[in-house]
Amino acid sequence: MTATAYSSPFFFSGSLCMKENTMLVRVLAITIALTVSLSRLSMAVGEICNGIALAIGIYLFYKMRKTVHIPKKTKGYLKAYTVFVLSTLPATLLTGNITVGMHEFLQMWLWRFCPFLLILLFIRKRHYLINMLTLFTAVFGIDCFVTLIQVVYHLGNNDRGWGLGGSQLGIAGLICMMLPFVLVMLYEPSIEKRLKCLSLITLFCIIIALFCNKSRGAWLTCLITLPLTAGHYLIRQKKKIVLSLLLLLVFGGIMISQPEYNARFRSITNTTTDRSNSDRIWTWASSLDMFEDRPLTGVGLGQFRFHYDNGYRYAQETQHLSHAHNNFFHLLAETGIIGFLGLLYWLSYFLCASLKAYHKKKNPYDLLIFTTVLSYVVLFGQVEYTLDMSANMRIFWFLLGCLLQLKVISPPSPRPIKALQT
Repeated sequence: MTATAYSSPFFFSGSLCMKENTMLVRVLAITIALTVSLSRLSMAVGEICNGIALAIGIYLFYKMRKTVHIPKKTKGYLKAYTVFVLSTLPATLLTGNITVGMHEFLQMWLWRFCPFLLILLFIRKRHYLINMLTLFTAVFGIDCFVTLIQVVYHLGNNDRGWGLGGSQLGIAGLICMMLPFVLVMLYEPSIEKRLKCLSLITLFCIIIALFCNKSRGAWLTCLITLPLTAGHYLIRQKKKIVLSLLLLLVFGGIMISQPEYNARFRSITNTTTDRSNSDRIWTWASSLDMFEDRPLTGVGLGQFRFHYDNGYRYAQETQHLSHAHNNFFHLLAETGIIGFLGLLYWLSYFLCASLKAYHKKKNPYDLLIFTTVLSYVVLFGQVEYTLDMSANMRIFWFLLGCLLQLKVISPPSPRPIKALQT
């Protein structure tokens, strides 16, 4: 009976099906990693890779529909984001141009969200997640180093580096996300050696990019998130903390000693002659005007620019900006109080849930979930509309997906790693 059963076609078909699914999951992991790694270099390639990943995911969902599931510990995060997405529907369907609104809705909230959902559904092996993060960390290190080449050789007739993408603020936002990430990868004992080595190299590249990019918003954000990240390891790894503090002191010393950087840092509070600051303030005022006129649903998702150029732009704003350069003001204008409350709920849940879990279990991945959302959406989101950065948001969701999955499959050890090895 046993020999017959094992030699039956059903056994072999089932075995082949499992091998096929495993191979497809591996291909899916590679495709997602390529999607986020290449999006800044070429949006077209990133879009194609994202489409391939989605197609593989749909096929896997059909093949594995009886076993596929969202981990219980991550369902709350998914529900919170769903509430936010649904809260923007009135602004999409009931205001202005529905075609523009629906395109913006699908592009911003669903299409760029694909890496997050695909990772939670199918990528359940730690080494897949680590390899994906390793590839992206290496590419991002190159991205940061390119800013040095751009500044040294005066490429683009600009004294600020922009990396592999086309936006100076784009790489600045990524720096805010990635600095806490590489620090935790360095500090955390359980992280694989290859990722630690790449994180060290990428850390120095990030420091280079902080100087070459010259984003004041990134400077302030990193000054806030660096102590938050290092505090977790303060007691256990004093040597590495000292290294981090030395890097911070070196950074601060250069900022103070070099007239160019000193003047730029002091310009943060200049709201009169610094057009970058004052024009942002005028767009915020325009956003509030739009909200006051349409408080419930706003002017419509994706329609800020149209209304801004047709009656809401102040004459004092000289750069003819296309968005509010602030996540909260921009969505308040476009989605009204309904979408704004949804945004606050989404962010509050992610921040509070991860912080609560971190205090309870000291899981480094909870700490990184907290710093990722805090740095990119909340802090840097005060000076830029980061939610509409295509490549950056795809990377944002990629990082959160990997971190949430690692949190589930790699809980913190109750004893130090050295003790376990002994």
